[in-house]
Amino acid sequence: MAVGRVLIVDDELFFRAFYQEALAPRGHKVSLAASGEEALRALAAEPFDLLLTDILMPEMDGIALVEEARRRDPELEAVAITADEKVSTAVRAMKAGCADFLVKPVEQEDLALLVERALDRQRLRREHSQLLTENLQLARFQVLFRQSLGILATLDLERLQDLILSVLARVADAQSAAIWIADETGQLSLRGYRGLVDRSGLSPRIDPRDGIWSEPFRAGRPFPVPGAAEGEAFYLPLVVDDEPMGLALLADRAAGRFGPEEQATAASVAQYAALAVRNARRFQTLERVGLRDRETNAYNLSYFVDYAAKEFYKSRRYGRQFSLVIVSVDNLEQMRKTAGRELFRCATRDIVAAVLRVARDADILAKVSENEYYVLLPETDYFGALMFLRRAAEEVRKEESVRKLAERCPVLLSMGAATFPKDGEDFDELLHRCRDRVEEQRGSILRRLHLPDFEPGAFWELVDMLLQDSARLPESSPSSRLPADPELFAAVQHEAAREIGRDPRARGLLYLGAGSRAASSPRLACLPDADLAARAGDSSVRVYLLGPHGNAAEDPIAEHPLVTPVFLDGDQRLGSHQFLFFLSENAAYALIQRPGEQLFHTSDVPLVDALVAKLQALYDLQPM
Repeated sequence: MAVGRVLIVDDELFFRAFYQEALAPRGHKVSLAASGEEALRALAAEPFDLLLTDILMPEMDGIALVEEARRRDPELEAVAITADEKVSTAVRAMKAGCADFLVKPVEQEDLALLVERALDRQRLRREHSQLLTENLQLARFQVLFRQSLGILATLDLERLQDLILSVLARVADAQSAAIWIADETGQLSLRGYRGLVDRSGLSPRIDPRDGIWSEPFRAGRPFPVPGAAEGEAFYLPLVVDDEPMGLALLADRAAGRFGPEEQATAASVAQYAALAVRNARRFQTLERVGLRDRETNAYNLSYFVDYAAKEFYKSRRYGRQFSLVIVSVDNLEQMRKTAGRELFRCATRDIVAAVLRVARDADILAKVSENEYYVLLPETDYFGALMFLRRAAEEVRKEESVRKLAERCPVLLSMGAATFPKDGEDFDELLHRCRDRVEEQRGSILRRLHLPDFEPGAFWELVDMLLQDSARLPESSPSSRLPADPELFAAVQHEAAREIGRDPRARGLLYLGAGSRAASSPRLACLPDADLAARAGDSSVRVYLLGPHGNAAEDPIAEHPLVTPVFLDGDQRLGSHQFLFFLSENAAYALIQRPGEQLFHTSDVPLVDALVAKLQALYDLQPM
């Protein structure tokens, strides 16, 4: 049933109350007016879906009211009610804009049905109008999108600047236009102009970081030309990732003056234009650079992209996996300023060399920018990529130049990996997922609490810090502390076993230290059955039960083909703590507790990996 906002107009109180009683219980929002003048004031104050009015009223009658109301809002639905049964009255009401007509006395059910029909007509009319508007907008956006794609597809900077100028002038209906493009120093140089623009009044160079330009470029929105009349001309910054790529001047609109709509349309194209300029500049740079970077011996991005395209083809055709890795030096400028030129250059080279030592012959490392590198790992699943990241980080820390630099300022290295097809089926999707994981590492409490500073085998020192309340956890961290809970510890073991059972072929590690008590078999009863585990072979999660001989050996689950008991006698800390570390292609989780005291658990992937690495280093456990 259609409901709406109804304005009832009648000079008699009885009928106003009668109509309200008929409509309000059906969900309509009803307002009342005793005269035409009062009704017009109500219509001016708020919108209504339906005007229900008596015809015969003193001063302004219903016919005049409907004519005036429809003049103000042609979409307003109107219905007339009167005691006059003359056909001429009905005709006058219809000509005035009434969609329907009722003669008093009126039954409440009849009135309700009439109102519902009127509201349905009004709703359909508005939906039709909205659809037409949306279709026109869609057609317009499609034209803009095709033009923007044409801009993005152009890598020749000379052709690109002319194309941008032409498209911007066309979409904004500007007769005059000019464009400045950023050079290698960040200065904007005048590269083209057209139409009625005065060439002598255009500045040949503009510094976007100086004077009147800095704030508009930071805002990244169209802004008026100083000294020009309102709507006569405007500047349009071309900015991508807060970096000025260019500036356009649009002036002399063919019809009228520039308004918000023209500026918004030009701004939407400017986003693509800025990205296209950056791509064209990068392409120019790549054309001038050889196959490898002279300083670091890394491949250039052009070769990397070509190599990645071939890897995509092979992996799609033969159902294989490969991983993409991003290595980012987060505080490059701080390192440069603190270390001095020679130590900085040496440390940068050694960071790349350390990563290359971990890489295989088939792996490709490319320099994207001074502080960012891509690594392609063929035939590598996500768990393998995690192991690559760990070994790369360890190799970097071993470099003498990096240690010397770290004495002066921190060396903040962030790395993230993504795997085809698990994390995406094209390069952009993998790259986006990599960057998400780089941000996860930057936001990890491993970084925030300076936990990487612990020595490789300092497992228990790290555990003690995580269990201490003095080490405050960030509010946004996927980690928390709770009172020790043996039931939670049992439930987590059960859920970890279920996770392994869901995908027995997913590679990973599960370390379980059950403290002074042996791990109870039902807690790991959800592990995949022995036959399925045997078929999974090396492509599965390996489970390690850590503890003294009496604990692990007596646990029946130790006979499972995925489970390996690890006997560690003489370490009292194993008896006073319980822990579970789970790291696989699909999940990461850690739980540590001192029974009767404190519990810490987290799904922070870098932290879980660090705990696993330090546990392996302390007890000489062989990583996969």
